[in-house]
Amino acid sequence: MRVLKALFVRDAFLKIREPWSFLAAFVVFNVVVIAFWKHVRFTFVGSNLLEVCAELNVAFLVYMFLLCGLTALRSGGRKVFSIPVLFFPYVLTPIYAVILTWLRLPKALSFTIAFLHSILLSSEHDILILSARIATYGVLLMVVRHWV
Repeated sequence: MRVLKALFVRDAFLKIREPWSFLAAFVVFNVVVIAFWKHVRFTFVGSNLLEVCAELNVAFLVYMFLLCGLTALRSGGRKVFSIPVLFFPYVLTPIYAVILTWLRLPKALSFTIAFLHSILLSSEHDILILSARIATYGVLLMVVRHWV
């Protein structure tokens, strides 16, 4: 219940600093992959989809641990457990995609909405972490922009 509250209340979002959030971020990532499975399948045509799913999970974990390492270097180890919480708004990405489809807008915008939702909730001020997130978001958009 605290996670649902954290999706919409900034103070509740900033209070989550627990180790279970790593598992929750992993689950959120897999929910997004499953929601967009048709697009993922067409993006990686001719390859083993289980391998692709495993590679995507490894890439996500490397990215998350990179952000955790940057956070530990910049602001201390205690704040590291709040990094996986940044991925919680992405669980709403499939819902955003359905709403955008109803409005006849591109589905790729659902990732933009989730990214902005995450940025607004986290209020991250460290320029290094913010630039790493923006760069990764740019790479993600290069992949999902042809899903339109």
